[in-house]
Amino acid sequence: MLDQTPPEICAHIFNFACRDSGYTGRSLSLVSRYIHEASEPARLQSIALVGRKQILAFAALLEQTPAHLRTTRYLFINGQESEEEMEDVFDVANEGWRRAQMERNRLLAQEDALSLNNERVQELDEEIARESVRTKQYLEGFGREAADAVERILRNVAATLELLDLALGEYVAKMMLNTVSLLRLKDLTTRCCFPLHPTGIPVLEPCHSLRYLHIVEVGDQWAWTTRFFEDGISHFAPSLTHLRLSQLEQDDSLINDLEQALGLVVPGPRATISPLPPTLELVLIKLDVAPPPHEGCSCCDDTIVYYDLLKNTRRLRDKGDHRVIVLEVDASPAEEDVYFREWSEKADGAPCRWDTSRTDLIPLEPDA
Repeated sequence: MLDQTPPEICAHIFNFACRDSGYTGRSLSLVSRYIHEASEPARLQSIALVGRKQILAFAALLEQTPAHLRTTRYLFINGQESEEEMEDVFDVANEGWRRAQMERNRLLAQEDALSLNNERVQELDEEIARESVRTKQYLEGFGREAADAVERILRNVAATLELLDLALGEYVAKMMLNTVSLLRLKDLTTRCCFPLHPTGIPVLEPCHSLRYLHIVEVGDQWAWTTRFFEDGISHFAPSLTHLRLSQLEQDDSLINDLEQALGLVVPGPRATISPLPPTLELVLIKLDVAPPPHEGCSCCDDTIVYYDLLKNTRRLRDKGDHRVIVLEVDASPAEEDVYFREWSEKADGAPCRWDTSRTDLIPLEPDA
């Protein structure tokens, strides 16, 4: 029936149909020549990429796609490697270093090794140093390849992109070094420190259309969340209205920096903290699941930072700033697909309405 439908109506239908991970667009391209051509403008409208292979493949596909067909409005990229994948990467990266180190240990274990094999040990020390450099270069190359692919994707969809959820592993995220301009971006969820730059201003150029920013703290990253308040948010999101901070657990000074960025305290010694945009209407804060009770000496108690962070968060809540809402901590970790599900709902047309019903009402405990 669609083969007899006017192309203008087909285009309208496909515009609503192609709002999933990209599956519908791929399927429509296989129906018939007419449907293939009629669905082409909407085929790449909504895309979800999971894993390094899909990221590299999509970057290559966009390079071969005419500019008028790079119509991606909703983009989900999850390039975070699993522990098993990173173990394989480290095995390859450290192969030469590990071989030289094992040989050195074998020589030193022999009787009179220091006197009989001193020259060989010195050679191995030099080889270990060279292999350490090669390991670093390998890991940088590993990160640079995927980072380059993500940057190419963003550049090629910059004219249409409105919704972005980006998650990258540490070695890839810290190689995102080139500036990108996303003038139509409205909603950004970052789970990898993007768009921060290790040494300079953020790589995302000022984006006045960006209204919703969700920062998800991830433990294995090159920077802590507080970096976003150091010439970060105010630079790349000057018209931001909604800020959400999730899975916080690492840095108990984060709330102090947030207070300063909100203008609730007199600027302290950390002069690098920049004021948040005056357009800001809402700040949602949610800590990660509480860590298990510590066993052992107090000097190694990592839970102290978490509970100091929780105390500081409740202290900020009680200051009465109407913009700040602290959410209740979950009893168990969130499901793995919670961010994809949220992205899918927004891509399908649901408005961005962050749930504020489960607020933290536990009173602040007085200082001992």
